[in-house]
Parts: sequence; structure tokens; C-alpha cells
Amino acid sequence: MGQFGGVGGVGGVGGVGGVGGVGGVGGVGGFTGIGAFLGSDDTGGYDGVTTVGLQTTAEGLAHLNSSGVAKTGAALPFNDTANDERWARWVRGSLYLTEFISRIGYHVTENQSKSVTITFDEQDLTTLFLPENETLADQCTLVRDYADLRTDRGAEITSQLGFPTEYFAMIFGMHLGQNKDTFELITATQVIAAHVAMIVKHALAVRRPDQIDGRILPMIPTPGHGSFPSAHATEAYAVCTLLEGLATDWDAHEDLSNRLEMVRGLAERIAVNRTVAGVHYPIDSWAGAALGTAIGQVVLNMCGRGAVNAQELTYQPGHHDFHDHDFVNNAGSMGLIKGNILSIDATPHFSWIWQRALTDSQGV
Repeated sequence: MGQFGGVGGVGGVGGVGGVGGVGGVGGVGGFTGIGAFLGSDDTGGYDGVTTVGLQTTAEGLAHLNSSGVAKTGAALPFNDTANDERWARWVRGSLYLTEFISRIGYHVTENQSKSVTITFDEQDLTTLFLPENETLADQCTLVRDYADLRTDRGAEITSQLGFPTEYFAMIFGMHLGQNKDTFELITATQVIAAHVAMIVKHALAVRRPDQIDGRILPMIPTPGHGSFPSAHATEAYAVCTLLEGLATDWDAHEDLSNRLEMVRGLAERIAVNRTVAGVHYPIDSWAGAALGTAIGQVVLNMCGRGAVNAQELTYQPGHHDFHDHDFVNNAGSMGLIKGNILSIDATPHFSWIWQRALTDSQGV
């Protein structure tokens, strides 16, 4: 689905200088952060000939202009989401990020069991404990076993190096002509998830599998940041949680239950593909799924969809493989504990894009 979105696509949202991917959302190898919005709807510049031509034309028409001062125009609404539609997508990207990041924090625990806790509005959202060295060594066996799937999943793995929005689009039949606002909301969620994952990665500083076990030999470059949690799993489960809420409110698919099962299967597959590639342990997916689910719930609440509670999650990693079935049904026995329900207010710009995304419903 190359160049789906292109320049100015869903939001032409494609990494710093990267214009591609579904909606250009990230593109293969596209950067995360605000870079996922940079260039989207940006007018850029004209070619040299057109620039000179416009200047010459302006000079040629100058004698037709009236003299005197300019007329006073009407002011735009002050600090109002009524202006959001006027702005380029990359500008709105800054607004979404500001609404979220201004309310997030973290703190670490440095006793015998080291951990980092992500907070939202000073409420504990997700706590992830540092894996034991012995657990990481045991996990390397699973990583090596997953390498058998590399031939089958190679295309998926390489095309998912950036934000894999095209895969979510496939599940719900979304396309640029009808779902540009949904793609914008997805991108904002992915960017937020990536930012938060990097906070935890830095604090816990877990080595990648190939840095512990030389037999793993990854099929893609080892990323330049910590392994735990998986940012891909965080992003995938954040988007999965978001789309579960959005698609339910669309009420547009007669086979919605099947699609919701597939979107969870997709989130699992995106996460597991990083283990297949040799750059993540299965427990990285566990931690990412927990963090991403919590972030997705927060985003839904910021959008004003109060039907989904944001719940505190705590993960103490043990030597387990990762499967979404276990994440949904057996998490308590595998180190994932649910805690308090958070109180989260809606925000203006997320509420604005949510209402627009609701109109993307296909009404099948």
C-alpha cells in the first residue's frame, strides 16, 4: 500500500522527512515523536521558477491595488477548538501531545526490586518492574525458537518498522478518502505511546536479546534504546484499545465482533513479530501490552468517551511466552495485576478529533 497518504495524506504523517506508510504514518523506518506529524499539511515552498513568476506577477498587478491602510478584519475565536480545522495536521499534532504530556509523569523505585511507575494527573497508571537477569537469559531460548518464523513473517516485520497503521486499516476497511480523521487520532495515539515507552525504557535500561545471547542474530538492526517494554507492543495495544472503543461507537459493521477479535490478534502479531525478528523478549510484549492498554484507555477518556475506565496496571515479569489470550484471561497468574480506576477529564483537542473520527463511520 505504498505511499498511501503521501504528502498531506493521513495526515501525510511520515517521520522526519519521511513521507510514506499508511497515511505516511511513520513510514518504514520513520521517526516517532512529533516527527510523525512533521510535514503533514505543510505548504512547503514553490520551485524556483514559480517563486520568481509569482513575484513578477505581484509587481505587475501592483498598479491595480487600492491605496491606504488595510481594512480591519474579524478576529478568529480566541483559544478555541473552532480554529482546529484551520490548522495543518502537524500543528494539531503539537496540541494533542501537549494535552497528554502536560499531565504525565513518572517516578522510580530503587530498592531490591527496581521499578518505574508512569503517572497521569498524579495518579499511578502503570508500574513495570525490572526483569531479573536470570529471566532475561531464560527468555533468550524463546527468542531463538521464534527465529523459525522469520521466513514467513519477513515482509510483515520489515513493513512494520515504523507505525503499522496500514494493518489496522485492513481490519476495519479504512481508507484515506473517508477515514483521515481516524488516522489522525491513531497517529496521535501512536506518538504518545512511543514517548511513554521511551521513558520506561530509559529508566529500566534492559539489554536487547542479541546483546546477551550471540546466537540470536537479529534480522533487522538492533534499536538504539532499551528492550523492556516493547514500544511496538505499546503502540499496537494503545491503538487496539482506541479502535475497540471507536469501532464500537461507529456501530457500522454487522461483523463487528469478528473484527474486534482480529484487531486484538493483530496487536499480538505486531508485538510477537519483534521477537521473531530477534530484538525483543516475550516479556517485552507483556510490558508493552500493559502500558499500551493503559495509554489507550487514557486517550479514550481524554476524548470524552467515559464508557471505558482507565485502570492502573502493574507487571512483574516472569519467564513466560506472550499470547493475547493469556493477556486477557490469565494475566493475574503471569505477573499482571489490575489496580485502581483513574479519574481522567476530557480535553478540548482530543474531544474535537474524536467527534470528527466518529463521523468516519461507514454505516454498513
